[in-house]
Amino acid sequence: MATTFHHFPRLPSELRTRIWNLAARPRLVHISITPTVMKPWKRTGDYDFASPTSPPALMHVCQESRQCAPYQKAFFTTLPDESEARYIWVNFEQDMICVEDDNLDRLSPHDAEIRRLRFTIPTGDRGDLVFEVFGRSSNVILESFTSLRELQLAIAESFLAWGSTWTGPGYGECPRENVRFLDLNTGLLLTGPQLEMAYDWSWQQGGRVLDMDSFDDDHHFMLRNYTGLDLSELADID
Repeated sequence: MATTFHHFPRLPSELRTRIWNLAARPRLVHISITPTVMKPWKRTGDYDFASPTSPPALMHVCQESRQCAPYQKAFFTTLPDESEARYIWVNFEQDMICVEDDNLDRLSPHDAEIRRLRFTIPTGDRGDLVFEVFGRSSNVILESFTSLRELQLAIAESFLAWGSTWTGPGYGECPRENVRFLDLNTGLLLTGPQLEMAYDWSWQQGGRVLDMDSFDDDHHFMLRNYTGLDLSELADID
């Protein structure tokens, strides 16, 4: 079977543009953010941005693919000894921006453009503080992300406890049903209702199903009393 379509350049330009756009796939774009080093004579910016994520493949195919690909230069960093700014290729429509801490204010250059976001909850005392503050003020914390449509919280400690935050004040413009909680230890990704139910189950019954004959009844009870959803509604969220 041929792996090369030699007549691609003969296709109408509108069709080629459409194909290049369809070739762009959603990515996890990991971004590290550090305060810019203060120089005695100037400061080039508040933060330096870097990413271990490889540039999109479309940016390496040909000149036309680079022109048509739905990516933009973002998160600029200008170093004192360099004449040109560094940048990260991002498609804010599809890519999920992933940061390794909870300092979301550092994303301010593009907070209004980010549609998909994952941030990491710190461990230890700092994590306990974030849990308390986020549970009360999540809508305020995320209010500057005016285009946010999907949110993931990456959690390494006290994963189940975070289920209680799902019914809090909301997530700014992000629909509540598009919020997920990621367990960094297991890779488990749960919706808010699923995590809340798992927390209550672990607290009340030690995480065990005591009587399989009553499992369905217990399941419905959890959904009615702790999430307000029945099984079909929970399936729609998932």
